[in-house]
Amino acid sequence: MKSLHRQRGMSLWGVVFLTALVLFTGLLLVKMSGVYYDHQTLNKTIRNALAGQTATGFSESEFFDRVAKNMQINGIRIDLKKELTYDKRQSPPVVVLNYEKREHLFLNVDVVMSFHQEYEL
Repeated sequence: MKSLHRQRGMSLWGVVFLTALVLFTGLLLVKMSGVYYDHQTLNKTIRNALAGQTATGFSESEFFDRVAKNMQINGIRIDLKKELTYDKRQSPPVVVLNYEKREHLFLNVDVVMSFHQEYEL
């Protein structure tokens, strides 16, 4: 009979720990998903702007204007002049997107997400 008594299930502390773990994972998912969605939107915007540029020849100012306009429409806030660079010294010229986003979780805990993407012309 004693072996059946020990197999009743989780204790109260086990349920509390599992609930806290699920809530923390949900909080991470909610806070980080917006930043990753913005990055995917920005990635698609840059790819579309580059696809339009390669057919007619690359115009750096037109490319940056097109990306900035799409970022404003989609509500993405990063500093393009600092985070998006055009390197024409490499063999195929490369546009590099390199930035970090910091998202506040709770109290004094933040999560830092860094993104680095290179696009060849």
